[in-house]
Amino acid sequence: MSEQAKVSSIDALESFRSDLIQYMEKARVALEDAEGEVRRKRTWLDVDRSGYWTRQLKQRTQRLDQAEAELYNVNLTSPRDSHTVQKMAVARAQRDIHEAEEKLRKLKHWRQTFDNRVTPLLRQIDPMLFIVGQHLPKGVHTLTEMIRTLQAYSEKFPGTHTPPPTAAPPMEGGTP
Repeated sequence: MSEQAKVSSIDALESFRSDLIQYMEKARVALEDAEGEVRRKRTWLDVDRSGYWTRQLKQRTQRLDQAEAELYNVNLTSPRDSHTVQKMAVARAQRDIHEAEEKLRKLKHWRQTFDNRVTPLLRQIDPMLFIVGQHLPKGVHTLTEMIRTLQAYSEKFPGTHTPPPTAAPPMEGGTP
């Protein structure tokens, strides 16, 4: 037990600790960004698009009701005319309603598909977030304690800390 340890590079541990802290922050940001993007897309589908096409269906139904009322009124006032413009307006309003209903059906399908595809991927992010949020900070703490211990040891026994080896200076006159 009287042998002394050869502490060769506390700086390497400090550098690794610094790199680990940077990695931890970048990984946390990337994982949180991924989760946030999924939430934004789900909100876009559930709230924005759903609300938009629901409002469109309501507006288009009102336009159909108005076009049908105009056609009915024109039929009452002049039953012998063709009323092509009013009939085209009714047909266009019916197509618009059909389009809005189709968009709502597709939206429902995409919300289900989105959840089926994304939920398993989000489950894979949770363990990574746990590692980045719990285990890596403990590793940083452990490295910090190791560095402190090694620094205290090298101060107690000054000859134990040797700087890391460097490349030998080039010899004069070229190679031997």
